[in-house]
Amino acid sequence: MKTYFNKKFIAVSFFALTVLLMLTACEQDKAEPELNTAPGGGTLSTFKAYTLTSTDDKEIYGRIVFWKDNASNTLIQISLYNTVDGEIYPSGIFEGDADAASDESLTTLYAISGETGEFSTSKFFVVSDKTFFDGLNEFDAYVQVFLDDDAIAVGNVGLNADPVDEDE
Repeated sequence: MKTYFNKKFIAVSFFALTVLLMLTACEQDKAEPELNTAPGGGTLSTFKAYTLTSTDDKEIYGRIVFWKDNASNTLIQISLYNTVDGEIYPSGIFEGDADAASDESLTTLYAISGETGEFSTSKFFVVSDKTFFDGLNEFDAYVQVFLDDDAIAVGNVGLNADPVDEDE
């Protein structure tokens, strides 16, 4: 019986010693997060910006910017000024020139928040067509921003207007 207790004591002691070594052998340094991106990652530098002008007395105007990311997606960003808190402004890209005012919608963009003057869903509307940005100069379209059913801001893009700013 004495041998049984000695073996059990040795086994329990060995287990306890192993656990103690495992807990104290590793350094418990707090790891600092890596905040840097890979070279070229996370940087948007290729873009074309177009003006959105007011169509009524509310003087809501701004810009639409088409960005090209590192994966060749096109990211669309709209920034408006003089929007009203609590209002939602639907937006979209339409076929043709703004002066012709076609109702042919090519793409419905996110709604714009009156609080921020930017998309309410996400900072960017993503176009996953890898050729979209490179073909933007040949794109026959314009952008409209609405309040209720009325267009309040409009701007030509692509072949219908020269960018007001760009970096390719």
